[in-house]
Amino acid sequence: MIIVHVSVHVKPDCVEDFTTATLENARNSVTEPGVVRFDVIQQDDDPTRFVLIEIYRTPSDPVSHKETAHYATWRDTVAPMMADPRQGVKYHALVPEDAKWEYPR
Repeated sequence: MIIVHVSVHVKPDCVEDFTTATLENARNSVTEPGVVRFDVIQQDDDPTRFVLIEIYRTPSDPVSHKETAHYATWRDTVAPMMADPRQGVKYHALVPEDAKWEYPR
């Protein structure tokens, strides 16, 4: 299980467009076989800050994700919206066990 937290800071005038593009990317991402979860959260006290929580089955699944058309569309759409470069940090789960990360289907 590979867990990636991507911190994103967008320009204030881009929050709505970033949200729209990112939610579309998330909806498509969860249909990929290697994606366990793809959550999008927004900071309460600063709505220009987001965290994408991406959970993959294997180390090769993030690479496969970045080869999809929907990721390329998202990447190119949101690039000019960034206030700062996005930052990704990889984690591994201690709890819960792998099966408990799954979305109910």
